[in-house]
Amino acid sequence: MNANLQTLRRLPSAEQLKLQNLRLRVGDHAVDVGALRVIGEGESSRLTSKAVSVLLELVRHAGNTVSREHLLETAWKDRVTTPDVLTQAVKELRRAFGDAQYIETIPKVGYRLLADVSVIEADEIPFGRIDHLALRAENESWVEPEANETTPLALAAAARAFAAGSKAEPVEPVPAQVVPAAPTAKWTQFAPAVMLLALAVAAGWYFIRGGRVSAPPPWAVSNLRALTSDPESEILPHISPDGTRVAFGKLIEATGLDRLFIRGVEPSQLVPLAPHTEKAHDIRPVWSSDGSHIAYERISRDKCTLFIVSSLGGHEREIGDCQDFGTSYFDFAPGDQDLVIGLRGSGSQSDVTLSRWNIATGTGEPLQYQRANGEQDIEPRYSPDGRWLAFRRGFSPYSDLYVMRADGSGVRQITHLSGSLRGYTWTADSSALVFSSNHLGKFELYAVGIDGGPLQRLGIEHAIYPDAAHAVHTVVYQIQRTMSALAEVDIDAPQTVPRKLAASTGSDSAPSVSPDGKHIAFLSDRSGFNQVWLYDAATDSAEALTDYRDTVLSGLVWRADSAALVVTVREEPTTSRLVEIDLASRRARDISGKDESVLFGGYGPKPGSFLLATGTSSSGARLLLRESADAVGRSDKVLATGVQQAEVDAAQGFVYYTRVGTAGLFRWTAATGGEQKLTDKINALTVGDWRLIDGKLWYLVPVDVRAVVLHEFDPEKNADRVVAEFPISVGGVNFSVDPEHRHIYLGYVANQDTDIGAFELERAATR
Repeated sequence: MNANLQTLRRLPSAEQLKLQNLRLRVGDHAVDVGALRVIGEGESSRLTSKAVSVLLELVRHAGNTVSREHLLETAWKDRVTTPDVLTQAVKELRRAFGDAQYIETIPKVGYRLLADVSVIEADEIPFGRIDHLALRAENESWVEPEANETTPLALAAAARAFAAGSKAEPVEPVPAQVVPAAPTAKWTQFAPAVMLLALAVAAGWYFIRGGRVSAPPPWAVSNLRALTSDPESEILPHISPDGTRVAFGKLIEATGLDRLFIRGVEPSQLVPLAPHTEKAHDIRPVWSSDGSHIAYERISRDKCTLFIVSSLGGHEREIGDCQDFGTSYFDFAPGDQDLVIGLRGSGSQSDVTLSRWNIATGTGEPLQYQRANGEQDIEPRYSPDGRWLAFRRGFSPYSDLYVMRADGSGVRQITHLSGSLRGYTWTADSSALVFSSNHLGKFELYAVGIDGGPLQRLGIEHAIYPDAAHAVHTVVYQIQRTMSALAEVDIDAPQTVPRKLAASTGSDSAPSVSPDGKHIAFLSDRSGFNQVWLYDAATDSAEALTDYRDTVLSGLVWRADSAALVVTVREEPTTSRLVEIDLASRRARDISGKDESVLFGGYGPKPGSFLLATGTSSSGARLLLRESADAVGRSDKVLATGVQQAEVDAAQGFVYYTRVGTAGLFRWTAATGGEQKLTDKINALTVGDWRLIDGKLWYLVPVDVRAVVLHEFDPEKNADRVVAEFPISVGGVNFSVDPEHRHIYLGYVANQDTDIGAFELERAATR
């Protein structure tokens, strides 16, 4: 018998999951409640029972906003839990529904189901795309609106009728509600003029959801393939404008150096790009817009130099000093007579601005565009049509993409992730950017229009540094298959092979040694998703402390008594929390407030106090000293703004930090509440992390693409010394030191197994 949605709406949540034969149409998908699966476009996705419970509650109140509290209370009744379980359930539903925008987030309130909904017969589950109009004609089980209620389906039908030139019955709208909500007065019928305006908009092929106008058709990926499969590592690909050749760096195992090669996009042999010195790394090739030349960087100890060479090979020519290979991403300007590059400003070591560099003279000058002092603007890229210039503002993990006109006017922010971005490129038609981000847990490719519309997942994971051709639809990218292991290195013998701890097939990073030296907390994806893991030195074993999904975890900091630690949990671009995990009970609690966005955090100088950097980007971050996690009577003291990193010396009552746009290391003293600048050696451009070790600052300085030097700065003596040099890659270096200062712990990459991939990217056909 066909169930009625009205019956479903009256059922209590606990009884809904007992309906083993209940099946729903949600938009273009079918949901088999008993089987816990979603079917659409010929594919099936499994759901957890909690995700289904959340979906059913949204269905019961379709079109209205359901509060987070109500969903938590109904789906997780009688269970102690944290708000992130609801976020994960919604993400699971969105992933199952693919690109369909069925569930709308109402900031700080809850969620709303936007899709058309109906109950269907047990034998009517379609295994393909569901056509709404055809189904409505064949089946009378579509949801009937309650009195005076307008469903999304009714609005859609009215819009279609108006667009087709037929008559549409007047539709009486009902205000969006938050469930549960107090009774409110009914709205009166819209005036005919207002209704006609709404339908006219629909007839003009626009739809409004959450205040956004529909974007152009999404992008479609085809012919996904690998261009290289050699055992040696290929990195940082750049495709020629005509899409026929690709240049990239390749690690030569015999020398331990990177060398540049060119090959055809179609199968062909590798050709060295330029004479190699055998004493330095050649990386980051960039084609000129006419395809005749390639510029690249040569990295030797403490030196970064730009060169240019014919794309056919031959004699290379030096252009000039590129300062710092960590920030000196560059591109050819229109006309190919200049490069545009990010260079440090003269007034601050941590200020990076876009500059135009004349290739013939080797001189440069800053571009004139709208920016605040202290911004870190890097990785500029001109659009294929030369009208636009995109760039990345902020260093990872606090980066976003911006676009401005080629003359420097009209700067606007395109993404709002404040996250880790590993490369981006323009689409061939200059209408969108394709970029790599891990804001949903793994590095994968996304597309976003230059109007700043919604992001589209392209479905290509383990993908970084994309680059698109100008004349065709081909995109190349770096296939990231590198795995890093939790490893221990003897500080007195840094050149020895690191000892791997709790080895697995996953990738480990960001180790943090407990103050008592008994445990190491670290991040690992060995369970399939990145989680906090705990390594026990006594048993040489590791166990997971968390069970998150589609999150970015960072900033593991131990409490002084080694009984707890905090981690920053980022679930959505605007939702990031500081969470404390108790080691004995394995229970977690939120330290940050409900409406706060936390960039990083830790423990304060006094027992029970915490340090939080809140904001949406490091340039605007506020460093707060929170005396207690108790929300009642909470008071915060603002120590500084624009903070990039901070460390606490609880014994001395000091807080050390670096700032974006202000060179140097600073110290705040609890006793006086004053600030003191200590040194310029440590600043916001310092690679990886710096650590407070027994009142001294340990930090890393890159001297090569694959080598860093560990320094120690004594703030009391204003003295700096070299501790050791490690033959490790500078990318993403996080480290920790044991209490005896005998070993350093890091995520060690023994072998890099990266290849070059390619695919075609075109606008999807409009349905």
